[in-house]
Order: sequence, then C-alpha cells, then structure tokens
Amino acid sequence: MRRLRRHPIACYLAITFAVTWGAWIPFAVTGRGVTLGFTPLYLLGLIGPAVGAVITTAIVSGSAGLRALVARMLRVRTGARWWAIALGVPLGIALLVGAGAVLIATFGIAGLHPWADFGAFNGFAVASPVVLWLMLVIVNGLGEETGWRGYLLPHLQRRWSPLMSSLIVGAVWCAWHVPAFFVTETYRQMPPAMIPVFFVGVVSGSVFLTWLYNRGRSSILLVAVWHGTYNWLSGSVGARGVLAATESTAVMVIAAILLIQELRAIRREHRGQPAHHVMAPTGIAVPRAVW
Repeated sequence: MRRLRRHPIACYLAITFAVTWGAWIPFAVTGRGVTLGFTPLYLLGLIGPAVGAVITTAIVSGSAGLRALVARMLRVRTGARWWAIALGVPLGIALLVGAGAVLIATFGIAGLHPWADFGAFNGFAVASPVVLWLMLVIVNGLGEETGWRGYLLPHLQRRWSPLMSSLIVGAVWCAWHVPAFFVTETYRQMPPAMIPVFFVGVVSGSVFLTWLYNRGRSSILLVAVWHGTYNWLSGSVGARGVLAATESTAVMVIAAILLIQELRAIRREHRGQPAHHVMAPTGIAVPRAVW
C-alpha cells in the first residue's frame, strides 16, 4: 500500500487499463463485435477511468480524498460562461449545421436526419434523444472524465505545465481507445485513413478539456456534460455526415488556437516578458522548467 501511495499515477493507470481492457479484449480476441453499445461488459470498460479514479483515491487519500472527488463530480457553480461553452459550443454548431441543411433542403439537394435518429447510438436506441444525451453524459461523460480530467490531469499538473499534461493525457486516452477498434461496430467500420484523424481529434479534445476544466473551477461535471453532448452530436445516428465532421473539426480548431496561445506565452516567458497562460488553473503558477 505504501508503494501504491508513492506512485498514484501508475496505480491509477494500472487499474483503469485493467478494468477497460479486461472488459474489451475478450470481445476482440473472440472476434465478437459489440453491435449494442450499452451491453454490460462494454459499459464496464467505458467507466474504467472513473473506477480507477475512485479506487486510487481511496488508496492514496482515503475518505477525505473521495469526498473531494465527489464534490468536483457534482460541482455546478463554475460560472455561467463556462456552462455556456460546455453546452453552447456543440449545440451552437448543431444549430448552424441544421439551419444550413434546412436551407439546402429547400432546393431539394439534401435534408435533415429525423429527430428520432438522435436517440440511436452504436446500435442502441431509446424512446427520447434527450434520454440518450443524459445516458451519454453519465456513462461517457462522468465515466471517463472522473478519471482523465478529475484524477490524472491534476496529478500531472503538479509537475508539468497544463499543455504538456494535456498532451500526456491525450496520449494515454488514445492508447485506452485501442481495443475499441476491434470491438465496437462503429470503430471497426472506420476507414483506415480516418484512424489518425480520430487520434488527432482525441488529443485536441484533451487540450480543449484541460482549458475548460482548469478555467471552470475544476468541475468534473462541467467537462462531463461537454463530453456527453459532443458524443451525442458527433456519434449518434442523427449526427452522421456533416454534423459529426463539423463538431470534430471545431474541436481541432479550438485546440489549435489554445496551442498557439500557449506557445506564444511560453516564448514571451523565455524572453523575460509578461505572459498569460490561457490553460493554466486559476491562481496556480505554470512550471517553467518543463519547457
């Protein structure tokens, strides 16, 4: 136990990957793809990061650490603008794409997906698209973000800059997804040329979510809502096509802007000039030795 407490990141990663890969690899080995995205064993893999965060926190920090983790999972008071970004960015893009589709449809060129299609995701369908959105916020959102942003990111930022920590989390996040390409039908059907783009999107999402988490008072709920909303508007049947591509592109563009701003701040620091790190947690200094 003392060794585990001295190496919390290694402990967290070991538990997380053991849970997720332990649940998914049997599907991959047997060649049985998951056509229904909410089967129990596949669900267990999806919440692996949260399981890792809870167990590691209990080992390293005890009940006090668990209470603090739950408090961040339920933190609503982050500032209205951050909730506007978490919900407004993906929904705003969807509205713009929808308006464009309606305009194009008037000329008989294309049309919108039916609203009911937004209630289907990876072979799973519910009566209401809103119910599916809520499920994605809980499973994909809290199930992953409790670990990636709620546990791994803060521990990395104790030593590394927010940008470097984002890239590390992004690399781990990419590796965590690997078995999914042999398990779920949506991933298995992805053209090989799109796989690198997918991983670029994951790293871009990591950069964006670091900024949102750090600026949003370390609220896990905030990034979980964005994560679930993004998955809903990029992965549901109703999002296939232009909407999914636009949502993914928007994340990459935002991440590129944040990356440029951070690199400019680093350059100014090296010149001995005042620098503003947009991704830094409020009130926490950015370690300079990393760069």
